[in-house]
Amino acid sequence: MSAPMSALNPRILRIELRRSSASAVGGLVALLGVAGLYLLFTTHQGDLWDTQWTLLVTFERIMLVLLWPLSLGAGAWQARRDRRSRMVELLATTPRPVPLRVLSSAAAMAICVVLGYLLILAAGAVRVAGNTAYQQLDWLPIAGVGALSLVAASWLGMGIGRLLPSGYTPPLLVVAGFLVLMAPIQFGKTGSPGALGLLVPNLSKKLDEYSTISGSVSLAQAVWFGALAVSGLLLFMLTRRGALVAVVPAVAGLVAASTMLSGAPADGIVADPGAAAEVCTTDGGPAVCMTSVHAQGLSRMTGPARRALKLLAVLPDAPTSVHEVTSYRAGAQPAGEIWVHSDNFAVSQGESDDQVVVRMLAGAGTRLCDRPDGTGIADDYRVRRLAAAWLYGAYPAPGQSGPGNARVSPEEADAWRQLKALPEPEQVRRIAAVRRAGFTCQGDLRAALAGGAS
Repeated sequence: MSAPMSALNPRILRIELRRSSASAVGGLVALLGVAGLYLLFTTHQGDLWDTQWTLLVTFERIMLVLLWPLSLGAGAWQARRDRRSRMVELLATTPRPVPLRVLSSAAAMAICVVLGYLLILAAGAVRVAGNTAYQQLDWLPIAGVGALSLVAASWLGMGIGRLLPSGYTPPLLVVAGFLVLMAPIQFGKTGSPGALGLLVPNLSKKLDEYSTISGSVSLAQAVWFGALAVSGLLLFMLTRRGALVAVVPAVAGLVAASTMLSGAPADGIVADPGAAAEVCTTDGGPAVCMTSVHAQGLSRMTGPARRALKLLAVLPDAPTSVHEVTSYRAGAQPAGEIWVHSDNFAVSQGESDDQVVVRMLAGAGTRLCDRPDGTGIADDYRVRRLAAAWLYGAYPAPGQSGPGNARVSPEEADAWRQLKALPEPEQVRRIAAVRRAGFTCQGDLRAALAGGAS
């Protein structure tokens, strides 16, 4: 039997899996990861990951800020096994080369940390599978890189633990690993961490439902962590005199990954066009379209959407279709469409049909415009609520604040009375002006409601 096959003899590997600390490390990785996922439900934040596959795997990558240092320290602990058993001198007298003796141990550790990582994914998949109809495989590379990074951490820890077999090495590696992973997060608070932030296993920025990690970034990370894993394994297998050789793969991987990241986005995040693609009704009625991510809610939204279209029919050039849009949707809104921002869809899930209709009527069927400087947001909300109430036919409309609530100011109530005191044609003209002002996000909604100027 060849030397590599002897080193990975199934019987020896099974013994390593049963008796080494590898299985305990894998179990601890799984336990901490699953707890991290489901503890969010105690604070009603489960939607940070349970609505889409990409959100699940990226949140799992965020948790690597704890799991990666743990694997690093566990590898160093496992490397000290011979010294703890006082067998170093005995094993040195055996004719079997060191690489062949230690390879099964490294394989067992890799298998267990990967299985632990996959158990976290499986625990999250139980919820995600029932919450989304958007099925795609772009999340697989993101999950794969996370698993590979844990292998690199455990093997690097084993290599360092064999090189520095002190009892202080494992805890020091855990602390050092945590500090290294926290650095890009801290740098990201004041600016962009640059390539440094893309070469650590954990993600320092949360994604939304319509974004993903760039494929080139995942490929570069795979190259880097693969090279780091090889260096860790060589460091574990070679003698002290061969330690410098073990550094070569890591250096080569770092150079290659840095080159590949030169044209990548600063944060590694890109829009996911498949997630924002429309899924529309096909029953012959007015078109109601949701994004692929929210396609499972299309049947529930169809009724309220068509009611909103009927109420908007009193305006000139009334819309004939409803579309959910995202922050990535550029350009002016067509006059024939109602635009409902995806954030409004997420909030509307727990609301009645009447409240959903009012949300669609906000701003006379236009999305809330982004104000980078923050000025005018309060006025925009006020005018959008008044337009929705006018179209619905009641003030405050369902879901809006009632009299005495801080959200309904005396100024807003006065604006409503002034609007209703106008002749009917003038009321229609002003609400239409609010709608036109919202098409391009360049108009002044308050001025449009006050006198029709957009």
